[in-house]
Amino acid sequence: MTEKKPTRSESMASTASSTTSTTSTPITALPTEAAIQILLSPDGYYNYLGISKPPSESMGLKYQEAMGGGGDSAKSSIDLDQVKKNYRRLSLKHHPDRKTGDAETFRMLNRAKVVLSSTKLRREYDLVGLDLEDDAEEDGHHHEEEATSNTTTENGEGQESSEAHQEDQKDRGSSKTETVMGHLASATLAAVLQVVVRTALMGLVSVLISRYTILTFLAMGLLALLTTKMYKSVKKALGPKAKLTLALMKDALSPLVIALGIFCMYRGRRFVVVAATTAAAAGVDNAVVGDSATAADTLTEIITYADWSWTFLFGETLVMTSFLSNSFENNLPKLFLGAFSTLSLLLSLWLRGRFWRYATILGFEGVIALLVVMAFPIMEMILESIVEEKMRKVGEKIRAHDVRMKEMLRRKKKEQSGGVS
Repeated sequence: MTEKKPTRSESMASTASSTTSTTSTPITALPTEAAIQILLSPDGYYNYLGISKPPSESMGLKYQEAMGGGGDSAKSSIDLDQVKKNYRRLSLKHHPDRKTGDAETFRMLNRAKVVLSSTKLRREYDLVGLDLEDDAEEDGHHHEEEATSNTTTENGEGQESSEAHQEDQKDRGSSKTETVMGHLASATLAAVLQVVVRTALMGLVSVLISRYTILTFLAMGLLALLTTKMYKSVKKALGPKAKLTLALMKDALSPLVIALGIFCMYRGRRFVVVAATTAAAAGVDNAVVGDSATAADTLTEIITYADWSWTFLFGETLVMTSFLSNSFENNLPKLFLGAFSTLSLLLSLWLRGRFWRYATILGFEGVIALLVVMAFPIMEMILESIVEEKMRKVGEKIRAHDVRMKEMLRRKKKEQSGGVS
């Protein structure tokens, strides 16, 4: 009894997880079911397009390789011209407009070309051997353009259109690499920058605006105008018969509270401090004013303004508490409001409207923002290296399991064919 020679689809599937040779495998378009089976198998994109897969030991971390710029690029790169050539040859058979074609097979073939042509997508594919980001909706609207490009390239035309379309697909694939750490870093940096902006505004009000009468009343007028417009918008949105509560009016009343705080800060710096001095202290000679002059007649007054007072403390605390509470939702628990008020009071006791103290806080917040910018990319690289290592191990198990299953199916077919004969 002669042994049945395995077909191309069986031989390609059996070598799905093994390292191919340095030369490209000759390709032949298979029937739809056999083509889909190979494309869905581990490393099927390489096998069906006849492309040699880079050895696994040459695949470094994503950031170490830097989009193909690091590591052993000679071993980890593939022949992109061969990918295009084999793709065009196979697409002529699998295009949906042809009798032997099929829409799903053509879509998967197009996705295989996109993945193998993109360094980032190919690295992700090499980890597990499966395309975890296959998106039919994303690539579906490109099929007609790809078909036109492939048809024209058969006659030596449309080469530039196909190249430009491929680059567009590579860019689309590369834009889907945002990670959880990236989102966390963005949210943290946005929160820090928001604190920096509010601290700068608080310093501007405390150090500059509350010192001058014109700036104080100009700011109060603008805030009162803003309160009026916000009240009208809330009233219009709720209707004329709606009952307005304090929770609903929180946003509208917030500018008015800030205006009250600014006025308290302004008024707290306008307390007159009078220091009485005697004539001797003032340098007045009794002989000049006469013998009848007494100490009471030669009293002088030194008038100064208070740089800080408890009224100023109240206003600064009020404005700071408003800034903190406006950073959160309307339904803020009373416990949080009390915590914000206490924190604002403690900060106001230390700040006291001093420019350099506000500058110190801004510098500290700037250092925190810099640490966020520097630390999160490092944390992201560490996390990605851990995830890639885990995915690589999973990919090895998937490939080994696929080989075992293919071997079992081959033995079963061999036994069935032997029994029939």
